Amino acid sequence: MFIKKVTNQKEGKTYITYRLVKSVRIQGVPRHITILELGSLTSIDEKKHQKLAHRIEELINNQLDILSEEILDKDVEELAQFFYRKLIKKQLENVSNEHGNNNKDIAEVDLSSFETIDSHEIGGEWLCFQAIKELGLTDFLTGQLGFTNNETALSQLSLLGRLLYPASELRTARWLNENSAALELISVNSGVVDRNRLTDAALSLFHNKEAIEDYLSGKLDDIFGLEDKYFLYDLTNTHFEGSALLCKKAKFGRNKQKRNDCRQITLGLLTDSNGIPKRSRYYPGNVGEVTTFNQVLVDLEKETKNKKPVIVIDSGIASEDNLKSALSKGFDYICVSRSGHADLLEQVSQDKMKTFINKNKEEIKTQFFDSEIFYEKDGEKHCQKERILYVETQAKKGKEVAMIGKKRQRFETGIESIASSLLKPRADKTVIKINQRIGRLKERCKGIGEHYEIEFEESQGIIVKLSWKYNPENRAEKKAGKYFIRTSIQADQEELLWKLYRILGEIESSFKVLKSDLDMRPIFHQKGENIEAHLNLAVLAYFIVSFIRFRLKQKDIHHRWMEIVRIMSTQKCTLNTIVDSKNRTIVLKNCTRPQQKATEIYSAMKYKPIPFYKKKAYLTL
Repeated sequence: MFIKKVTNQKEGKTYITYRLVKSVRIQGVPRHITILELGSLTSIDEKKHQKLAHRIEELINNQLDILSEEILDKDVEELAQFFYRKLIKKQLENVSNEHGNNNKDIAEVDLSSFETIDSHEIGGEWLCFQAIKELGLTDFLTGQLGFTNNETALSQLSLLGRLLYPASELRTARWLNENSAALELISVNSGVVDRNRLTDAALSLFHNKEAIEDYLSGKLDDIFGLEDKYFLYDLTNTHFEGSALLCKKAKFGRNKQKRNDCRQITLGLLTDSNGIPKRSRYYPGNVGEVTTFNQVLVDLEKETKNKKPVIVIDSGIASEDNLKSALSKGFDYICVSRSGHADLLEQVSQDKMKTFINKNKEEIKTQFFDSEIFYEKDGEKHCQKERILYVETQAKKGKEVAMIGKKRQRFETGIESIASSLLKPRADKTVIKINQRIGRLKERCKGIGEHYEIEFEESQGIIVKLSWKYNPENRAEKKAGKYFIRTSIQADQEELLWKLYRILGEIESSFKVLKSDLDMRPIFHQKGENIEAHLNLAVLAYFIVSFIRFRLKQKDIHHRWMEIVRIMSTQKCTLNTIVDSKNRTIVLKNCTRPQQKATEIYSAMKYKPIPFYKKKAYLTL
């Protein structure tokens, strides 16, 4: 065998490719028979082509032991193993599954020659592949959006990468080529993927973002029969590891992960009450939460058409103007009140409060109050009755008190450091300097420093002693575990209204999956379009995560997504060879049977547990 150089002309350009060929005589005439297309072979020098051909031939002839330093050429060995596997795959392409075939296939073989030459993960890939197929996303991309078959395949592989091995395009390409059996399920023209193809696929999905989100949102509603009237909206942000100067939306802002030293971009997400995504928007990192609400109302109008939905929002978005805008559009709302309602706090009575126990067996105390909100619609003034629910919970109080305790600890550590510096002989102890240090400490510890009374003793402009005292009778301590919920719904049951508000936790769970399980943060891209394509790929992957997890929850399986990925990764696809008595190499491709937990997931999803059972071929030239 040898490698043959092939020159082609196309549109006035010259392209050079290589083929692995063997020389045979047909009726006495020498002919070259192509064994395998090798592509451009840019990764190795042309002087090594004969070594490559020789090594591939050795692998085919079952000479798998590496005996010489010459064979240990890293570049040659890596390519030889790759093309060897590709040749085996070519031999297996036309061999059908043997499941259900009761005919015995008996051969005399040399057991000592048995070897597993390849093993890839296939469980998670097979689960997600069937989910994508059930959602009809493949047909939608090709039929409705005009993607080519290769573009659709690369889009699916990008989604699988984000679902199962969220990383950079470079690392994802390596995983797809070397660790995953995804390419056994989804074929691409080149037989391999690289970072550029994955980046292009993500961009293609982003350019059709709204159409794909519309389709998936409607499809999930149809599959589960969802007609939810409650919708959740919230924002989160994700920061950049880099300057991100080429992205207009990359701005410094209040970062929820305390990475205020990094530029960030903001994601706005609209979901239903089950946390299933509906729409997403990307905003500058310094955007005010309040200012994004009008766009949400536009999206909600498209989503609900003639229905009257209820939007559930957090206090950061629930300004008076936004609540009035919702009413003017015909939407109801549930939100945490921004106001402390000092007048209503005086009316809270332990005798009038109702108590119920939540699913975590925690005691919740509530009391209803009535109010009014005035808004304009079509140039006319309207009055909407509001219900305001006072909520008091020990669990929330314990959490908030613990947070206050952490803030106190940070502040007191800082003030103790300042006090200890007064004992150092060379330290600057002037009143101006110490006041500056205390001011900076209060700036770093916002929300707690103002609750301390700090006194110091002074002698000739030098501070000699510093003391401090915490005032527990402050607003934060008094409000711990207490808040008000506002709603335009005329609810009469305190427990029902509280539970409706608590569904806002579903969107917090969504952000947790997006940021941690799907690795949406941090962002390493620099160009604006690539950044939004990265976010969009994570959101589209979350549609599939939501679909799988929601169905599993219906069957009482409540795993986190990364736990599902771990369980499914136990199922492998193996490639084995063995030599028979006629010195022929038999190639067997097997898919392992899923373990019990993986079987339970397949059963709950009503999916086939194994993509194929066995494939067999004789490796011949």
